[in-house]
Amino acid sequence: MEYPTWHQFALAGGFWIALIGTFHVFLAHFAVGGGLYLVLSEIYARRLNSPALLAHVKKHTRFFLLITMVAGGVTGVGIWFTIGLLSPQATSTLLKIFVWGFATEWVFFLGEIVALLIYYYGFDRMDPADHIRMGWFYFLFAFLSLFMINGIIGFMLTPGEWLTTRNFWDGFMNPSFWPQCLLRTAIALSLAGLFGFVTATRIPEEDGQTIARERMVRMAAAWTILPLLVCLGAGWWYIKALPLPQYEMVMLRSARISGFLKYFELFAGAAALGALLLAVKSPARIRFPLALIVVLTGWGIIGSFEFVREAARKPYLLYGHTYSNGIRVGTEEAASAQGYLATAKWARIREVTDENKLAAGAELYQHQCASCHSIGGPMNNIKPWAANLTKHGMLALLGAISKVNPAMPPFIGNQAEKEALASYLSEVLGGRKDEALAAVTLKDQDTEIPAFNPAIDEYVLLAWPDLGMHMVVESQGAFSLRPPLLELNAQLIKRGDSPNKITDNVALSYTVENGAASGSMQLIEGREWFLAKLSLSPRKPDGTLNPYPLATIEARDATDGKVLGRTRVALPLSDEVACSGCHGGADKKGNISGETGLNILRIHDRLNRTQLASQAKGGKTVQCTNCHSDPLTGTTGRGDLLSVSAALHGFHANTMKGQGAEACARCHPSRPDGGTRFQRGLHAQVGLDCVSCHGALEDHSLALLKREAETNKRGAKKLISQITPQAMAKETIPPRTAWVQTPDCLACHKDYGSPDPSQAFGNWTKNAEGRFRTRLDEMGALSCPACHGPQHALYPSVNPYGKNRDSIQPLQYQKLAKPLGAAGNCTMCHKVRKDIDAHHPNTIRK
Repeated sequence: MEYPTWHQFALAGGFWIALIGTFHVFLAHFAVGGGLYLVLSEIYARRLNSPALLAHVKKHTRFFLLITMVAGGVTGVGIWFTIGLLSPQATSTLLKIFVWGFATEWVFFLGEIVALLIYYYGFDRMDPADHIRMGWFYFLFAFLSLFMINGIIGFMLTPGEWLTTRNFWDGFMNPSFWPQCLLRTAIALSLAGLFGFVTATRIPEEDGQTIARERMVRMAAAWTILPLLVCLGAGWWYIKALPLPQYEMVMLRSARISGFLKYFELFAGAAALGALLLAVKSPARIRFPLALIVVLTGWGIIGSFEFVREAARKPYLLYGHTYSNGIRVGTEEAASAQGYLATAKWARIREVTDENKLAAGAELYQHQCASCHSIGGPMNNIKPWAANLTKHGMLALLGAISKVNPAMPPFIGNQAEKEALASYLSEVLGGRKDEALAAVTLKDQDTEIPAFNPAIDEYVLLAWPDLGMHMVVESQGAFSLRPPLLELNAQLIKRGDSPNKITDNVALSYTVENGAASGSMQLIEGREWFLAKLSLSPRKPDGTLNPYPLATIEARDATDGKVLGRTRVALPLSDEVACSGCHGGADKKGNISGETGLNILRIHDRLNRTQLASQAKGGKTVQCTNCHSDPLTGTTGRGDLLSVSAALHGFHANTMKGQGAEACARCHPSRPDGGTRFQRGLHAQVGLDCVSCHGALEDHSLALLKREAETNKRGAKKLISQITPQAMAKETIPPRTAWVQTPDCLACHKDYGSPDPSQAFGNWTKNAEGRFRTRLDEMGALSCPACHGPQHALYPSVNPYGKNRDSIQPLQYQKLAKPLGAAGNCTMCHKVRKDIDAHHPNTIRK
């Protein structure tokens, strides 16, 4: 905000740091370890009194001088130039904090230059003892230079107590200082051996120099391998010394970082293997090219370590002080209130308008994204990720970016700026032109009401689905979360003064319209009703949505086949899951297309170190419940991961915060202009919505996550800490288990009386038996939905595909679309009117 920005496109900041920074660090570490290698090689040569070895050491010194002082010096200037352009705020801050530390390091560096020049040019002129002392001086200055830079670099990742004390020594002697110092020293010594191979393999075979060559090759091998063993222990110490947030970033959160840890091990192993191969006597034509290859493994070692260190401090450049885009921590609130562009001194656009929206988005991208992301470049290319999200999805992500991905700094700016950046990312970089989900026009469908004559019919057949809406959550070939399965329940009542439930010598069957499904129903032991489990498509053969297919249920005498009762019921299920509204890939059907599913899996892979998208592309559909438990379907998952409900709601509670019932409709098929509109029961008609019973998405999520946190499910506590509750304090929201505990009807309808909707959220059923869908009346005779209809379709329900589609049985048995027995209609089962409450209090009322 205080400095100009370097506008970057294909070659962004990460590319230049990777190219210039790692190469300079590679040479700088060689400059340290190589100094010790030089002086010890000279001592070794003089002890053996070997002119051939001394001649080699002198040549190696010339090689060392050119590499470290020329190439290293030039890239050193280059790295200062690069970080000054890429991160002027962080660079300025480092200079202010460690001005005397840098000054000291520069003195040591000057000592290096002088000592090395004297060492090289005095090789044949100085007294051997004095010459060796000069070599020791060089190594001392080089190590002290590393010592100083180590403290400053370590501070960038682990500032420790400096964040509160602002004390120089607290920042310099930071938590990672000593393990990093040991690790860098070991790497420096190993690099000295790797570079030693380059000159050792060039010693000619003639003039009796074969022995000298073999000695130096084996010496280089020892210098390579032994420090690498130290690297393993030092690396483990370094990782363990990291504070918890940085440790989790390295080991748990980022697949890219853990990948580079593996690269570190791979390059270290390759270097050791190469050193062993070079130590074996072989022709020079093989040895020298192999030596050059082995040297490159050293670049891989230091490069992979530097990548881990750089990435571990995300989303900061200076941990806890300056974000990776150069914005100071603590300035977010003020900048967002005034508008980022208005407070950024070097912004060309100061305010977002309808005319400059995309240009303003491009400006915001350069200020807040370009320091890490490229546009179509070889590193951190943002275009594929921008193409995965719609404008709405990008907007939701920007509002919670630092919570969704802890490696990202928060977006800083007002709502108009957030929308401008979302538009630029999605439309310009992502190439998306998404349209809002179109409203669906529905037509009423005729609903045939089966006949019932109370004067002569002896049986009442009741039927109901287990849920008021089954969400089918599957993506074509990508993943399967909720298959198209539902349960159909039925109960046969023999009418009389004291009605009886009939379970013996009867056979119940069902047929779904258009031949979609048919079969027999099985008696549930201990429940005295019948059940069928159906696999049913929510689509008609022509692909159009059919969320309420009608099933005809018949009860027959098992002996003579006589029909005892017949009724119909709507089977609610829909695959109208609007993931494409954020994740893109929408098709005309309105369900989760294969493209949408892959976009979702890519995000899962990025955030959870999985490879699900590759699995799906390989033809193996991802079964979500293999890892995440789902009490609805009875799957147990892995045990250490969040349940399906807790994971999905908890994750999206950050991206859809503050949206109330609208957040529910963005995923569930409850859009008032959609093709399902499952909020169709009595509650919806009196103005209640999802939030009334289940709470806002944030509160709903917290209840689920708090239950998961009781068993230390991974990620539960972190998500809880990120979510801001809406209706009550976080600590007062009681935990619940998804699908096992639901809002208790009797919390609102106390003593079965008039409702108090304010009591719905937070008052859960104690167990599965207390749920509306499984609860029995006080006589233990009938299930609640048998008389009241399923949840979300409580009688009187107004179905969007036909007013009476959900009220068939009330209309069949009592000619009234209200709960069975309402308005004194006890005679449908009892044949005589009752004047006492039997099934539950307040049953007998007008």
